[in-house]
Amino acid sequence: MPKQRIMIIGGGLGGASLALGLLQRGFDVKVYEQAPALVEQGAGLTLPPNAMRVFKALGIWERVRDISVKQSGGAYVHYRTGEILRGVPDGDWVGKPATVEQLGHTHRGAIHLLLANAVREIAPDAFLVGHRLKSFEETDAGVIAEFENGERAEADILIGCDGLHSVAHKIMFGERQPRFTGVVAMRTMIPSELVQPFLSGGRFINYVGPTASFLRYGIMNATLINCVGLARTDKWRTEGWMNGSSRAEFLEIYGDFHPDVVGLIENAPENSFYKWALYDREPLATWSKGRATLLGDAAHPMLPFLGQGATTAIEDGLVLSRCLETYPDYSQAFAAYETARRERTAMIMRASRAEGEALAQPDPYQYANVSKGMGALGQYDAATAAI
Repeated sequence: MPKQRIMIIGGGLGGASLALGLLQRGFDVKVYEQAPALVEQGAGLTLPPNAMRVFKALGIWERVRDISVKQSGGAYVHYRTGEILRGVPDGDWVGKPATVEQLGHTHRGAIHLLLANAVREIAPDAFLVGHRLKSFEETDAGVIAEFENGERAEADILIGCDGLHSVAHKIMFGERQPRFTGVVAMRTMIPSELVQPFLSGGRFINYVGPTASFLRYGIMNATLINCVGLARTDKWRTEGWMNGSSRAEFLEIYGDFHPDVVGLIENAPENSFYKWALYDREPLATWSKGRATLLGDAAHPMLPFLGQGATTAIEDGLVLSRCLETYPDYSQAFAAYETARRERTAMIMRASRAEGEALAQPDPYQYANVSKGMGALGQYDAATAAI
């Protein structure tokens, strides 16, 4: 039988994971990415065990391990005093995960390129950049998509992996405005050589304040310090993680934090400050319509408070590839995929919101009593989950 043709809209972590899983199962895959080129961009990335198991199933865990640093501990501390509220210090700055059961941190761009290269090793022409979806329609035989660059493409089915502001989502279900959460994320990446005096407390530390938190951890063999602040504010609502910020904006929020936090901000490169407003949506009743379905943030936008956003998209990719292999009829495959994934992702969405509330409560000393943490989320295995 001819191989089923699958059109993937969006080549991020979820789309690339899906593409790799499908190619390994013999499907004919094309990934249409709106960016003009595949380059290493982004910030730090948390990879809990449930992400590592996907990479193991895809045959690339050893490559992921080699560019990751394991988390051997990590402290949540009072934003001013540095007093430990939960956890223990992590003094291992360069150790690699020994098994897939160990959480790791790495650079998002490095993982993205690793996945894209693994896809291209199987299908060198699978990624098409500079393709932003404009519209698509179903025919008796499949799906025809039109892109803003004027090109058209055909496939048997379409998977929308194009993020929070998904064009595929809009075409399928109409305009559904995301909900502003009242939180803005602030990020900077700093060469560690510039901030050595401000790295007390170990490799991973999260400063918990009454309206804001500030997380920092080392990645890429301790050469970079990834910093992410999450602050409650209604002054700024623009989504998209490449919006420029400034040292002054960071210090306006974090100027009264622990001296190590202030030192990191004051010594970060001038052009390294970014910010983005956090949005999500209420869970959809269905992700599929006809010959199309959604994956990752296009289906279930995830807040970052539990470090599970990228991982849920990566999980989606493996589960959907398994469903399409198991069920030759796409409608059955989509139904199995949703049954396997919608309840779990909705639960993680709610848990992430709750963790955000715990991190920004008036009394930081209550954080350990309120936070549920990641708990059993990391025990999930997308390679063996029932479909």
